[in-house]
Amino acid sequence: MQRADGRTSGVSGQIREGGKQAVGEDQPDYSDIINLPHHVSARHPQMSRTARAAQFGSFEPLRDYRDVLAEERRLTDERPVLSEEEQKKLNEMVAKLASDTAQPSAKHPKIRMTVFVQDEKKEGGRIEEITGALRTVNLELRYLVLEDGRKVPFRDLLRLTAERPELPF
Repeated sequence: MQRADGRTSGVSGQIREGGKQAVGEDQPDYSDIINLPHHVSARHPQMSRTARAAQFGSFEPLRDYRDVLAEERRLTDERPVLSEEEQKKLNEMVAKLASDTAQPSAKHPKIRMTVFVQDEKKEGGRIEEITGALRTVNLELRYLVLEDGRKVPFRDLLRLTAERPELPF
């Protein structure tokens, strides 16, 4: 495109008459706006440098998909099933601990439990060892309360021992 002053203007790389490509001549001249003050919006607050930089941060579209795959690969254990004999011994131990801790002057026995902890996200869980001093046994709601406030439901107990010779399991 020809301007009034004889120069050409337009998109860089345009083909001129005669089949030759103009190089450098088609670059726009910004001298009329280069020294104008920067516009600052009265309506929108200026973005902080950190927020501006975050716009150009890494783009990771598959991050959530990788998290789903990692969760799927994570293994859990099945809840073990106790035999009738194991369940009977466990019930006797809980009853003994309940009677011992029911007295106001009772000492809090130290106990060691093997429990099944249900996984929050998928079927199954893990087996865990817990030790601590027993505060009380709640027979109505069916759980043990430790000194640190943790509550262990009877249904999660797999093994229970007390560190007193009269309470073997």
